[in-house]
Amino acid sequence: MMGTTHAVFALLCYYIIAYFMKLPFDAPAVLTFLIIGSLLPDIDHPRMFLIQQNYLFKRRARRFIKHRGIVHSLLAALVATTIVWVIARLYNLEMLTVECFLLGFISHLAADSLNPTGIMWLQPFSKKKIRNGIRTGSATEKAFFTLVVVAICAVLYTAHPEAFSSLLKNLQF
Repeated sequence: MMGTTHAVFALLCYYIIAYFMKLPFDAPAVLTFLIIGSLLPDIDHPRMFLIQQNYLFKRRARRFIKHRGIVHSLLAALVATTIVWVIARLYNLEMLTVECFLLGFISHLAADSLNPTGIMWLQPFSKKKIRNGIRTGSATEKAFFTLVVVAICAVLYTAHPEAFSSLLKNLQF
C-alpha cells in the first residue's frame, strides 16, 4: 500500500474507535503519533524518503533489512511502541498518543496483509504469511483508498454533523 492509503486507513481505525469511546477527533499530538505509526513500518522500504536522504544508511539497510521483513511484525510494533512510550513519559505526553502510535503501526500491518506479497505478522517466530490481492498503486488500491475516505467522512458526519453543515456553507459559491 502507498503511504497515503496507510495514513487514511489508520485515521479510519482511530475515528471508529474515537466515535464509540468518546475520544477527541482533533487532538494534534494524538493524530500525529497515529500517522507516524502508520508510516513507520515502511522505514525498511528502499524508496522511503528518510532512507533516500542518507546514502550510508541506505547501503547498510539493504544488507540487513528487507522490505516487509522484521519491521513488518508484531515484535517490531511492540519494540517501537515501547520506545514511543519512553518518549511520551519523558515529555509528559498523554498515553493516548502511545496507544495511537500502536494503532497506526498495527493498521499498517493489517493493510499490508491485503497485498499479494503479504507480511509475516509473527516474525521471527513464524514465517507464515498473511496476504490477499490488492497490489500497491493498483486501481483496486485506489478504490480501497476512496472507500476509506468515504467511510471517514461518514464517521465524522455521524459524530459531528454541525461541522459538515458549516463546511458546506463555506463551499457554496
